[in-house]
Amino acid sequence: MVSVLNRTSNLVSITQPEICQVVDAHCTQAQFQQVLEQAATSGDALLRVMGRFFQYSAAFGPGPAALAAQISARKDLFNTRGEVGIFADQSVEVGAGIFFGVIDEFGDRELPQPFTHRALALAMLKGMALFFGTDLQRLSDDIYHHVGTQENCRRVSQGYGVNGLMDEAALFRGIGFHLGTEVLGEAENLVLEKVFKTKLPDVIDFLNQTDVELNGHRVPTNIWVQRHIVAEAEHFDAGILGANNALLYYSGNADLQQVKEWMLEGVKNVAIVQTDMMAAILDN
Repeated sequence: MVSVLNRTSNLVSITQPEICQVVDAHCTQAQFQQVLEQAATSGDALLRVMGRFFQYSAAFGPGPAALAAQISARKDLFNTRGEVGIFADQSVEVGAGIFFGVIDEFGDRELPQPFTHRALALAMLKGMALFFGTDLQRLSDDIYHHVGTQENCRRVSQGYGVNGLMDEAALFRGIGFHLGTEVLGEAENLVLEKVFKTKLPDVIDFLNQTDVELNGHRVPTNIWVQRHIVAEAEHFDAGILGANNALLYYSGNADLQQVKEWMLEGVKNVAIVQTDMMAAILDN
């Protein structure tokens, strides 16, 4: 990735405090904690919430890949003034900061075996279902048929531009959507860790000692939360570098302040989706 450290001071940039301020204005992790604590009183309720949460989280997996591809395809939009013609193209350098956030989803770099994050989520859910003696098909049906989960997964895909062609405004809103996602992801996994340790220590003890079989492979059930606490922070650092490279190399016609505003609108969008998902997650 291209460093932005030598950028002249009069150029527009986006910062982590600005992103966190927008997130905090439209979403609170206290809502997620309340949902988890309420669900923790019943095995069925806890599995419904965690299953729906994992399904919703899975919608974010393909997002950075789709967004990075759309950024990288825009050879007209991101160019350096230090080169001429085709040699000025910086589209892939910008996209790299976003794409970094998806690498671990498809094979975690830090694990002895490169499990996908989807496999880790399904393993944790399956381990919890074994702990509570819950029928896997019934749990799956509940997740697949939950309207709130389906709708908010669709909104995540829309925010990232999955299966759609994004204009300039949507592209930069997508970058902001990604930055907000990484902020929310780290915070929500800290909440998960706290609630499970304080309210569900017996479940944690079981998961720490249990592997489950998924498609013929033994997968640990206790990794998903801890890996996301670490990984989301790394992904955010790469993402904000990509966002600032997008501002640095932007060669379109919009004012840079407008471009930054589009990014902040994307941050707001994902915070609202998160709030709506948490409001719907306990619905029947």
